[in-house]
Amino acid sequence: MGQLRILSESDVRSVLDTSIALDLARRTLVDQAAGRSVLSSPSAMVLDAKPVGGPKFKFKAAAVGYLNASGIRLLSHPGPTAMNTNFCAVYDHAGYQLSGLVSEHWLSRLRTAAFGAVSAQALVNPGPLVVALFGTGGIAAEIAPMLAQALDVQELRVTSRQAKNMDAFIEAQSACVHAPMRAEPDGRKAVEDADLVVTLTESPTPLVFGGTLKPGAVVCSMGSYNEVDYPVLAEAERFIVDDADFSAEMGDGGAWIAQGHLTPATFDARIDALACEVLCGAKPGRLAPSDRIVALIQGMAIGDVAFAAHALREAERRDLGRSIPLD
Repeated sequence: MGQLRILSESDVRSVLDTSIALDLARRTLVDQAAGRSVLSSPSAMVLDAKPVGGPKFKFKAAAVGYLNASGIRLLSHPGPTAMNTNFCAVYDHAGYQLSGLVSEHWLSRLRTAAFGAVSAQALVNPGPLVVALFGTGGIAAEIAPMLAQALDVQELRVTSRQAKNMDAFIEAQSACVHAPMRAEPDGRKAVEDADLVVTLTESPTPLVFGGTLKPGAVVCSMGSYNEVDYPVLAEAERFIVDDADFSAEMGDGGAWIAQGHLTPATFDARIDALACEVLCGAKPGRLAPSDRIVALIQGMAIGDVAFAAHALREAERRDLGRSIPLD
């Protein structure tokens, strides 16, 4: 008789941290490059239950070979209670059974930040580095200490449309970001001479523009809409994505195609490498120190499954969460 373990937000937070997240992200990308961590086909399924009085659901499945687990992200968007309704269902390959349900709210933010940080680490020139961070939300709060831990950060410039958000963010991060930080309300000044630009916002209009990236700079776009103007890609020597299909649908890639700058075919042809290929050395991230690189790193279900599977096993070791017998 098996057991189903259910992990709450507090359970997940007790078994994952910045260092563990960075390690899991690296291992999962290496596994993906080897063909052992794979996404379902199609990578996502949407169910719109609004016509019958329900919310909108999304299901995303993946397998993570090195953890011998598969899983399904169960996402709903009913409004303010969404943080309590998103879970990752994890299956253990060894027992062919559902082994747990893991709360996704913080876990998803943590894995998004970790995959962005390790991807950026594989693309930037050696430090010390000036980093410009657009955004002061939940994922930005996770990635700031990761960037400071993974990179030689000389200065972290934080920019947001509201000055109070920048000041509050810097104050909150001062204990865990061991690098100089400063607020820069002018986005163009934040990008000026920056070695790495990370965009993590809900902005529907571009924040980074053509002619603003210095030679050798990397822009890592992680938002859901259009944060990077198309001329930035036109000027870039290299183009890296984490998931070619999803990148063509959401975020900047989807916007560039909708705007008519690219077709799905020319978008795919423009990609120089996947982030996992760069991380494991199968393909180069840059060909020269002066290469400007555009990277679309939006996160993949393999990350959620890897983080959830690790959390379940660590929770079982510590006897955390609720365990329910399966008859």
